[in-house]
Amino acid sequence: MSNAKTTDAPRAKEFLGHPVGLWALFTTEMWERFCYYGMRALLVLYLISTLTDSNPGFGWSESDANKLYGWFTGLVYFFPLFGGFIADKFLGQHRSVLLGGSLMALGEFCLFYTEYFRQSAHATITPDSAPAAFWCFIFGLFLITLGNGFFKPCISVMVGELYEKNDPRRDDAFNIFYMGINVGAFLAPLVAGSIGEKVSWHWGFLTACLGMIFGLTTYSLLRPKYLPNVGLLKKKNAEPKADAENAESTAAPQPTAPSKLTKAEIDRVAVILTLTFFCIAFWSVFEQAGTALNIFAKKETNRQVPTAVGGAFPGFLANQDELDAKILTNELRDALAKLDSAVDALPEEAAAKLGAALFVKDVDLETVAQLFADSPADSPEAVAFDAVKSAFNGAKFALDKANGARVKAGQDPLELPISDFDALLKEGKARETALAAQVDAAVAESGEKIDAESAEGQALLAGFRQDAIKKRQAAFLADEAKNVDKKTAIYTFPTTWYQSVNPFCVVIFAPLFNILWGVLRRRGLEPSTPVKFGIGLVLLSVAFFFMVGGALHSVQTGGNAGAYWLLCCYVFCTWGELCLSPVGLSMVSRLAPARYASMLMGVWFLSSAIAGYLSGYLAAWLGSGENGGVSFCFGKGMSDYFLLMALAPMVAGLIVFALAPKLRKMTHENE
Repeated sequence: MSNAKTTDAPRAKEFLGHPVGLWALFTTEMWERFCYYGMRALLVLYLISTLTDSNPGFGWSESDANKLYGWFTGLVYFFPLFGGFIADKFLGQHRSVLLGGSLMALGEFCLFYTEYFRQSAHATITPDSAPAAFWCFIFGLFLITLGNGFFKPCISVMVGELYEKNDPRRDDAFNIFYMGINVGAFLAPLVAGSIGEKVSWHWGFLTACLGMIFGLTTYSLLRPKYLPNVGLLKKKNAEPKADAENAESTAAPQPTAPSKLTKAEIDRVAVILTLTFFCIAFWSVFEQAGTALNIFAKKETNRQVPTAVGGAFPGFLANQDELDAKILTNELRDALAKLDSAVDALPEEAAAKLGAALFVKDVDLETVAQLFADSPADSPEAVAFDAVKSAFNGAKFALDKANGARVKAGQDPLELPISDFDALLKEGKARETALAAQVDAAVAESGEKIDAESAEGQALLAGFRQDAIKKRQAAFLADEAKNVDKKTAIYTFPTTWYQSVNPFCVVIFAPLFNILWGVLRRRGLEPSTPVKFGIGLVLLSVAFFFMVGGALHSVQTGGNAGAYWLLCCYVFCTWGELCLSPVGLSMVSRLAPARYASMLMGVWFLSSAIAGYLSGYLAAWLGSGENGGVSFCFGKGMSDYFLLMALAPMVAGLIVFALAPKLRKMTHENE
């Protein structure tokens, strides 16, 4: 039976001018993207959260988290090359979609279950410190990448099977399908992201897992009626059987595919490969949403909303910056407890100077360090003072950031609640005594015999102490959240919400772009596919020029850049994406030889694989982070890094414009 006949039934049933099967695939893809983007919104934030945070994570550096993100995103888009090949040769698209979705759901569950291994960790999660947690998490990410490799290219090919090669609705269909992707991507940070960031990371991962399960269930229920015979394995060079039972096939035998590609097919494949190469510049910058832009949103952007708005949402915590300031103040008290013996050893006059110097406005702790100038660097008093200095600077920084947010929200500034040095030392000593009692109780409950003189014993005691501090901080946060005065408090919305801006804009602007291309097409003015690619790259460049301004604003405001910088960036990113991504999917399905359709769709995603890897490593090597960041123009914050991200797609876009006439000719559109 010919391919045209296998798709007659699903094509005949239409809704809003398109086969109903398109809407079934739309729904399935929506839930799959909910699964993926829910996890992606949380990934880097989870990795960089410390073990002592109210919502603890892996405690990794920004650089290491970005590198893992680069590897993960690269593999997510690399595996479709193999998944598409296996689907073409052995499984067919339908079975590959089921297999891929199941693997992704299992991977998300592994991320969820990692938390139960992580809870016993006493230090940054590594293969040595917490092997079960580390490898469970890595295995979960691997399953997600593998599952995506089967799912993503095959469901796109199934959309293409619903239309004839020259059906003018194909581009519109892929734009509609792309809206399904972005409905899921819009909901994921709001639902899974909020649950993960405000409740617990692992519950956010479980929410993403449930989304994938729901998507597979929807697909299985809708497929028999609306997608019969779509996505099945195609048999090449099948000889028609000359018997009575196969009379229909004998009367109209399936034409066999030629063994070699024609000149036109070779040209079309060359167009696909050329534009795939230039997409690397686009996606390596676009994927900064999960790395540099995500971290910038968390650390450098004002996320405060008025009380009237924040108080209307259940589960909102008080302004996180204020809570951070209070937590660091508690840590300062703990550090001062260790300084108690050092102060007792000082002459009375020196102790008085220390007390006065520590708690005056805009204190310069370098001058205070002169009190210990004669003490060896490794002496208890010098070590204790370094701890106090670090804690005090951290508390001051958090307080300044919190006050910057309060001023913007129309609230009175806070003051560091430290006034009497002697009283604070006594409080710190009492807290240290209570903490020691907690550690002793935990050791006794564990039944472990610890040699406090050995290095191993000291490490174990340090772990028990860290657990006790973590529990105390969590109890402190819970108590603060219960006693928020909603008349004066301000609220901080989750970092992940910024990642809903791009898909929201896709849902809003995709129909407008459909209308625009349609109007231009009817007037004979529609840009060719290569020109659309060039426009997309230039729009992405403009998006990151906005982020240059945002980075400079962050420096001026002490980490409270206006929300409008990121919003403008995501809007222009969206416009660039709509000129490139759905158009590219349609191009591959239209130009690729039928027997290599899934494999070439995998090649299309290969550009995203390379770009995904680069996105993480560019942020790790050149982003501000712990490595200082690239500096060649402004030399402030992340401004130069974002400028670099703006220049790369601009250059690529101009090259594509220059090549566009030749590439258009090679598509053989009139044949």
